[in-house]
Amino acid sequence: MVALVGSPGSTAPLRTLVAALARDVEVISLGRAVAPDAVLVADRVALRRAPAGVPTAVVDGRVAYVASEGPEGGQAIALPGAHPVATARWPPIAPHVRRRWRERLGLAPDLVVDTAALGPDDVPTALAVAAAAVVEARHLALALCLGCPTVTDGAAARAVGAIDDEQLVVGDRAAATALARDDVRAARLSRAGREHAVRHLDPDVAARALLRAWGLTTAVLPLERIEVVLDELGTAAGAPVRARVAAALDLLRPLDPVEAP
Repeated sequence: MVALVGSPGSTAPLRTLVAALARDVEVISLGRAVAPDAVLVADRVALRRAPAGVPTAVVDGRVAYVASEGPEGGQAIALPGAHPVATARWPPIAPHVRRRWRERLGLAPDLVVDTAALGPDDVPTALAVAAAAVVEARHLALALCLGCPTVTDGAAARAVGAIDDEQLVVGDRAAATALARDDVRAARLSRAGREHAVRHLDPDVAARALLRAWGLTTAVLPLERIEVVLDELGTAAGAPVRARVAAALDLLRPLDPVEAP
């Protein structure tokens, strides 16, 4: 059981995180007469209301610090921002796969899309096949999640904690056109953008990290940990990489004991 405590208005930005936590544990308000197993404090001001001796995470901006004494010196866990994304729902599509889809669909090899010119229902498909995209803030997390080589403005990049030329490009349509024609750079940004989405923009990943830090999850065996990582990376259930991993792990699993005759 996890208790939530915060000053007025401070818990609203944590709605997606709380919903993710609630899929695995019961989340309550601290005021109830029940001893929680852990406490999520929405802001520093409310820290004084957290009970002593209980694993506590204190939210400071887009980071939760797991330490009962406060945000200083604790384990830091990245929290999703205003536009979170469920990375398990949207597997990444590498640039070479995008190229094949464009060839199959008869699209331009260096296709650049602008999400501002698209209807909401068309955005995921466009971001899945584009060589590069100019992306608004509201679709930025999805673009990074899909591994789309992305161009956006500085404010949107800062809102998701991304850095120019590390996970995306801060620029305009011309920058997107240049990116679409640079296969090496596009592939690098595609991988880095997806990794950033998984580590920093997914409430499910953040919730699992908090539960592990609080000691509220069952121990994961080394071989099972690989499956956990594949889940965190959003690897589709039927993806070929899962079959290859499973085949490799079969060689490492202990054999069933053989009964003596």
